[in-house]
Amino acid sequence: MNPRIAPSHPRPHRRRNEILRTATQLFAERGYEGTSMAELAERAGVRKASLFHHFPGKEAIYVEVLTAHVAVVKDAITRAAALPGSYAERLDAMGDAIVTVLGAHPCAARLLTREVMDWGPVVRGGLSKKIMVVLGAVEAFVRDGQEEGAFVEAEPRQLILSVIALCFMPFVLGEIAQRFAGAAPTSTLFAAWRREAVRLHVRRLLLAAPAPTARRRRPSASRA
Repeated sequence: MNPRIAPSHPRPHRRRNEILRTATQLFAERGYEGTSMAELAERAGVRKASLFHHFPGKEAIYVEVLTAHVAVVKDAITRAAALPGSYAERLDAMGDAIVTVLGAHPCAARLLTREVMDWGPVVRGGLSKKIMVVLGAVEAFVRDGQEEGAFVEAEPRQLILSVIALCFMPFVLGEIAQRFAGAAPTSTLFAAWRREAVRLHVRRLLLAAPAPTARRRRPSASRA
């Protein structure tokens, strides 16, 4: 007789990742203060004690979720800014990268926006410094472009804040954006529309108009 095979159980890292995915959704919906460990356990389909087996507490889960999403956005921006090409091409690449990341990680925009608005535990504990490093790198890129005459002469930090709104807000709006635009922010169609729109608007916002070419005056006909 064959020995009875015990039912397989999910590996610990799979269970941990599932908890993180569920926590990401809850934190995006309700914020840090509005999410309880009991509700997280129920939504993830585990006992509350299992949460503490994988994480020391709610803040540890929240920190890991936020840190992972910040790293994804940061990597996308820094890689795009380092690409070869003209300032216009690199500007397109940065916009494309941000929109692609936010579309692939539907909770990222809401999580980051909510945390910054609430000035929550993660942004107080060091996330703000990481965000400022990213913003500083983007500011340096804009200032370099201004010095080269590729970007408009305007206050760089205000330009960057406008670009952030263009990239992030449609994904923060969620259901409203879906009803208004006719496609879910998580869909490939919406991401394609946003990439095109962001390219258009960011180019108009930042790129300097080409210098007008001097028109040669036609010689006047000599009088007899």
